[in-house]
Amino acid sequence: MWTDLLQTRSALCLGIAPSPKWLRAWRMPDDVDGARRMCEVVLEAAGDRVSAYRIQVPFFARFGAAGTALLRDVVDGVHERGSLAVLDAKVCDADDTMDSYADLYLGPGSVLGGDAVTATPFMGFASLGPLLRRARDSGTLVMVLVRTSNHAAGGVQGAVTGSRTVAQRTADEVQGWNDENGVAAAAVVGADREEAAELVARMPSAVVELPGLGRAGRATGDLVAVAAGAPGRAVLPITTGVLRHGPDVAALAASIATWREEIGAEVPAC
Repeated sequence: MWTDLLQTRSALCLGIAPSPKWLRAWRMPDDVDGARRMCEVVLEAAGDRVSAYRIQVPFFARFGAAGTALLRDVVDGVHERGSLAVLDAKVCDADDTMDSYADLYLGPGSVLGGDAVTATPFMGFASLGPLLRRARDSGTLVMVLVRTSNHAAGGVQGAVTGSRTVAQRTADEVQGWNDENGVAAAAVVGADREEAAELVARMPSAVVELPGLGRAGRATGDLVAVAAGAPGRAVLPITTGVLRHGPDVAALAASIATWREEIGAEVPAC
């Protein structure tokens, strides 16, 4: 499912983030009604022109039950457009809680119906086991944070244990799980070109999300070059680079078309 969409629609994944900052920039109220209107505009502008939508769970959860209901509505809207919903929740907990997280996030039988959820492996990769098994059985993915792009990450994820960095070890664990159990572990790899390429090469079966598109200081060519090392498996999320054109639907749609064109000709399919 993932590789089919990435090949036919491009690697572009659009962020949905009804944060106080974006609602203010779009001159919408910072409440669940404003968040709903923002999401409707984003879905209208993007339609079926992106493979996936990366939905920032905390910006919905902050509105309580109404926000959770809205999040499910947005996931349903994504599916109506034939796209995939990545729930960016950064789940991190002990293994005895992970089935409950799966009940919340993953697959058509879950509360939110997501096609993927982001997860943090820093309580030990084995703690992700129940979540990964549910992903395998439901045809969904767990996007493991192998290397994140935030400035504070390097001191932890770049730390050396034995002969490998923490990020390299996590990448090897992602690939090892897929080799032994079937492909359900994906990876988020936010690093400079050289490090990202090396990490991606360690995970030849994993879908890899490569954040940074449209951000200041991140070269599109570098991201495209890393994506070329994962043909048919690379996801390039973008949020700020598109949302800054809102709330005008036509301007948002034009921005999406420009980004699709910019990465589409350079990211090869399988």
